Amino acid sequence: MIPERYSGYDTTVSLGVVNFTSVPGDVAATLAKVEANIAEAGAQGIDILVFPEEALTGLGGCDACRAGVEHCDHHHGLAETVPGPSTERIAEWCAQHDLYVAMGLVERDPHDADVLYNAAAFVGPDGIQGTYRKLHLGSLPWVTEGVTFTPGSALPVFETRFGPVGIQICYDFWFNPELTRLLALKGARIILNCCGTFAGPGKADYMRQTTATRAQENLCFVASANHVGGEQAPDSYGAGRVDGGRAADMLGHSTIAGPAFPRFSQIYAEAGDGEEIVSATLSFEKLHRWEPIFPWREWRATHQQGVSALIADEFAKLARPDAG
Repeated sequence: MIPERYSGYDTTVSLGVVNFTSVPGDVAATLAKVEANIAEAGAQGIDILVFPEEALTGLGGCDACRAGVEHCDHHHGLAETVPGPSTERIAEWCAQHDLYVAMGLVERDPHDADVLYNAAAFVGPDGIQGTYRKLHLGSLPWVTEGVTFTPGSALPVFETRFGPVGIQICYDFWFNPELTRLLALKGARIILNCCGTFAGPGKADYMRQTTATRAQENLCFVASANHVGGEQAPDSYGAGRVDGGRAADMLGHSTIAGPAFPRFSQIYAEAGDGEEIVSATLSFEKLHRWEPIFPWREWRATHQQGVSALIADEFAKLARPDAG
């Protein structure tokens, strides 16, 4: 039985993830590919389509970022406000095909043109809902995003006809499980992960397993969309060294996972190592079969409230060690 708080939403959703290759530095050419994918998703009946991190511009740093400059002409030239030209075009396509899109891009702060974010815009049939801005930014020598971007300062939840949706970006999702838990506690039953994950030993298993684990931990549906292809971003560790770059080899293997009662965890769809859309049609009635058995959100607010307070207090102490 679907809980009362979710009773007004659609009972099924078709999630789609795009194994995507950007045209680095060419927003117009990339937008043409985005439009084609949205049209294809619409033809397939997909309701929510997820593109990777920085999909609109291509991943990675540049020589200026690696040199640590305060103002990078390359990234400032690619940045857009939201709403802006690209997201307004995407909104038109979302309205035409009646679907939602999560799209990674370089966002310019609307109040301070010198501030850029590694962001994901969320756009629906009714227009642009806003952005999620990546919180955990990597640093040199591994990546340059800590030089290029300012970290976000919010964990928004976006309203859809399928219920609340949360968005994360790559490292926020893979290594920081607290964020997925917080989004789920705020009501999200769908978590979208826009990522840029490199290939490497065991990485396909890592993509599958971590996506499935985040879904299992929070009894929600999770969709991770990744780049595919090579030489997008000479911006990560090389073989046997951590002080230099190499041409990026992106993993692909975009994945959709979630509970499938009586299983806690199931892979519903997984892409390969080429460009493609994969999708899964998911039942919220099936998802909420766990509710009478394991209503963890309710427990957190009732008999486990003391534990919730302890967890919050311990995080507060870590965040503010000088507070006493």
